[in-house]
Amino acid sequence: MGHEHHVFHNPPPATPAEVRAALDRGELSSALDAMVGSALYGDGNWKELQELYLGLLDHEDRQVRLLAATCLGHVARVYRRLDEDRVVPLLRRIGATTALEDIETFLHPRRVRWRGRVWKVFRPWTWI
Repeated sequence: MGHEHHVFHNPPPATPAEVRAALDRGELSSALDAMVGSALYGDGNWKELQELYLGLLDHEDRQVRLLAATCLGHVARVYRRLDEDRVVPLLRRIGATTALEDIETFLHPRRVRWRGRVWKVFRPWTWI
């Protein structure tokens, strides 16, 4: 049994069109890189990115679906905007808790800080 080492790399900037083209060609690795590159270095059109990733939440490939949820969290972090009324219910439906936490952290930082303070009050073992 071998051990595989994974190396992290930042993908290059990409556009939603490049994501779609890579998926159309069946180049999964390129599509996944383009998805992240588009979320992190997009052209400023958060709505277009949101629509791309919402559409990919139903993709046939599991990796694409999971990364689409993650990328919605990235969009929240980078642009500080999302249509929460549309995005949050879909992410809840598929159980994308990390993406939901990212969205709350970056779109509602005060709420997160207050929740942390309240939680600490009720957890006395953290006072130390």
